[in-house]
Amino acid sequence: MVLFLDPTLRGRASLSIALAAFFSTAAMGGERKVEPTAPTQEVAAREVAETPFDIAIGVAFTNDYVSRGITNSNSEPAIQGYIEPSIQLGDSNSAYVNVWSSNVDYGEGFEGAEIDVAAGMRPEFGPLSLDVGYVHYFYTPKHVSPDYGELFAKADYNFEDKFTIGGRVFFAPDYNDSGSSGTWVAGGVRVPLPHDFSAYAGLGYQFFEDPDAFEQFAWMAGVSYSWKTITVDVRYWDTNLSDDECVVRSGFSDGCDARVTATLSFDTSFSQIRDWMSGQ
Repeated sequence: MVLFLDPTLRGRASLSIALAAFFSTAAMGGERKVEPTAPTQEVAAREVAETPFDIAIGVAFTNDYVSRGITNSNSEPAIQGYIEPSIQLGDSNSAYVNVWSSNVDYGEGFEGAEIDVAAGMRPEFGPLSLDVGYVHYFYTPKHVSPDYGELFAKADYNFEDKFTIGGRVFFAPDYNDSGSSGTWVAGGVRVPLPHDFSAYAGLGYQFFEDPDAFEQFAWMAGVSYSWKTITVDVRYWDTNLSDDECVVRSGFSDGCDARVTATLSFDTSFSQIRDWMSGQ
């Protein structure tokens, strides 16, 4: 999440909150990223062997939790984790529930945890992978941010494993519990590289129904390396928000500046653990 502070109370980090994450790397919070998902990083929720049920789990350590180009941890490190039960519905569709969490810091007195609870479907049509559902954002303690939710639709198209393009749309009917809506639209491309590396780039725009809100353009580029269940991700991003606008959006004048983040993540599933224990 990122703060959306009332312009009449600029500079006070105690004001209301907005949006969902942009480029984070772990599961649901992570799946709000703009770049297409790397095939080698797909959690085994879709790779059901002997049973249609599976549970994916993961943890990530990052030097900065960034949501759509804006820090959500006061430019400080964050620990994130998720659990995702899923069920296979035929050969090319699955349903899931995802719970993801991270520490957040929006200024003195407004530190705590974000908890995202999502549910959705992931149908596949050949090279086209879809993900549609709903995610609700909770905070603890409650004064850190109002709770609200977004409907989302994501699509990735794989061009014969040469590259993948993706698009993301998130729509909040009651953005930040404000009575008006907000829409995040993003797109990107991912290119696989030799030796389990991949490169990616993307951009996105945040629209607000409120004409007085500061809309935002954000962009990013990065490279990742995957080895078995471990992924190392390094990326650069930036926004077009000025320092004054960023104080309103994040509580910090430098919270929207260009930055580089590094993330180490571990992802596995019960089916992978079972196969490993059985020697497969």
